[in-house]
Amino acid sequence: MPQEGFVKKASVRVGAAALAASVVLLTAACSSDETENEATEPAQEQEQEQEDVAEGPTEVPDVTVLILETAQSNLAALGLEIEVVDADGAAVTAEDPTQYMVTDQDPAEGTVEAGDVVTLTVRER
Repeated sequence: MPQEGFVKKASVRVGAAALAASVVLLTAACSSDETENEATEPAQEQEQEQEDVAEGPTEVPDVTVLILETAQSNLAALGLEIEVVDADGAAVTAEDPTQYMVTDQDPAEGTVEAGDVVTLTVRER
């Protein structure tokens, strides 16, 4: 008789596993169309944002005293190119931009066109 209980438990486990597998497969099949649409929408929005950024002149924001990562994001959002240098003017390759602070920028202010270069002078934090 103890084997009957074991067989019943095993049957229940197999049935539960089959049900779970079916639910996962059905969910994946139903959501695959939505995923394709969701993946396409952000790409279209990103293209629109890039088109918006690349048009016309823009004011250069003051990004001094910001962490390099934040400064780069702010300038890139305006469609500006970024060059990073140290106090001596030597190019800096910042593998971790959170470890650098912007101490100066060129141009410091004014209006520039999208695609223009803003040079950021940085120091390690």
